[in-house]
Amino acid sequence: MDAERIINALKNGNVPPDGVGEICVGREREIEEFDKILGKVKDGAAITRFLNGEFGSGKSFFLKLLEERALSDNFVVAKVTLSRDVPFNKFEVVYRNIVASLRCKTGVSLEHIIEKWITQLRMMSLRETTDPYQQERIVIENISSDLNEVRKHSTTFAAAIENYYKLSARGDQETAKYAMGWLSGEKNIPFTIKRQFGVKGDIDRENAFKYLEALSSFLRALKYSGLIILIDEAEHIMTLHTKKLRDMAYDYMRYIYDECSIGRFQNTLFIFAGTPEFFEDPKLGVPSYTALNERIEDAIKTEFRDLRKPIIKLDGFRRENLQELSERLISMHEEVYGWEATPVRESLDGIISRHEANAELTGYISPRNFVKSFISVLDIVHQNPELRSEAEILDLFEEKEMEFEEDEDWV
Repeated sequence: MDAERIINALKNGNVPPDGVGEICVGREREIEEFDKILGKVKDGAAITRFLNGEFGSGKSFFLKLLEERALSDNFVVAKVTLSRDVPFNKFEVVYRNIVASLRCKTGVSLEHIIEKWITQLRMMSLRETTDPYQQERIVIENISSDLNEVRKHSTTFAAAIENYYKLSARGDQETAKYAMGWLSGEKNIPFTIKRQFGVKGDIDRENAFKYLEALSSFLRALKYSGLIILIDEAEHIMTLHTKKLRDMAYDYMRYIYDECSIGRFQNTLFIFAGTPEFFEDPKLGVPSYTALNERIEDAIKTEFRDLRKPIIKLDGFRRENLQELSERLISMHEEVYGWEATPVRESLDGIISRHEANAELTGYISPRNFVKSFISVLDIVHQNPELRSEAEILDLFEEKEMEFEEDEDWV
């Protein structure tokens, strides 16, 4: 864990690149439920879940935590943030971003995963024989065997992988890279080149789901625990210009939910994260598309939590959560900068009380804004030792808090 990188990322309003488990508080029940879900996916299940939380509630942060836990359990993870350039109504674009963001515990990219697999097969062949011809035969036979399940979903996808190896083995790296590009969803590859690695056409919106299923099957064949697909900022669907485009996006989501329910996409977990408006707005959000809404909406309205339903709501922080988080941040800051943050620690009750008072007005404590302002105050007090009294620190905290505006949803 790099404590300084974590501190700097949090102060800038970003999710730390790693080590989020060190500062995750107040999500024990959600973590326990998702650990159970990961276990089911590892055993072959296909599951879709939705995260519902206000801006700053912890959605992106929680997705990062899930990513870390999944990677440690040998899953492959893809993270896609919806935007104008990655709209969900163009699933071929989403597919391309899924493949581009693939990550396993040993590295990043589909090419890394394939090369690691090929290297393992080559090492196995070396152990079995010293004859180069026999070694090559063993590798090709094992590649073909490992792709048996993939062929059930797409013979073309399997052929592109096989030919990627053959092209690489004979030194045609340029065509091999085209094969990898096609597997990744790239378009505009000349027909004559595609013919060299045994495919026709492109990965488009009509067949992207078939190839995604083939990809999931391929990862299972390589003995990964499964594929985790994290879709952040799902509320971007609400900004699509026409109802037709929004309905198309929601129907893709409905299709994924249904296909997982009937057992397609084995060993695969889809998680969509969005704001309350996304789940509640009758004109632009999920309720505007009945076919999806009826599947995932709450069957019973109750104040009691049910973490097994499709939509899991991330609530704001309570006092004890803020207390625990503050103490972790103080300890981390002290470790990074080699000081004792006694004045801030002695002001904690007052700081938290002010946040609770603000929450009574807004109805919500934003973990993101709390963390950003709290680390800023730690930095200021550290660099200005004349700030000692609780009153000065509370005033400073309040001043810093007023500077922050709503921006990207980091937690």
